[in-house]
Amino acid sequence: MIVVIIDGKDITSTEALHRILKDQLDFPDFYGENLNALWDCLTGWIELPLTLVWKNFDISQKELGSDADNVLRILKKAQAELDGEFFIQIEQPNRPL
Repeated sequence: MIVVIIDGKDITSTEALHRILKDQLDFPDFYGENLNALWDCLTGWIELPLTLVWKNFDISQKELGSDADNVLRILKKAQAELDGEFFIQIEQPNRPL
């Protein structure tokens, strides 16, 4: 199983997030850096099985707003589509209950 880790501390913009995903997941040069292209590459390009760990997701949400949630939605959709082959793991600092 391949494990790829991205860190919300490194994500300062939506463009930066797409560049990081492209680099870490070895997307092709023609990756369009948008949600449709992300879906296409997740479901037809990446080497599987793979777990994507998104550390400090809350920082990404703060920086990107709904764009972080939209990318997470695509990642979760890919997880469902690629059942047992692609996993998304969100890590955040412990929050008070």
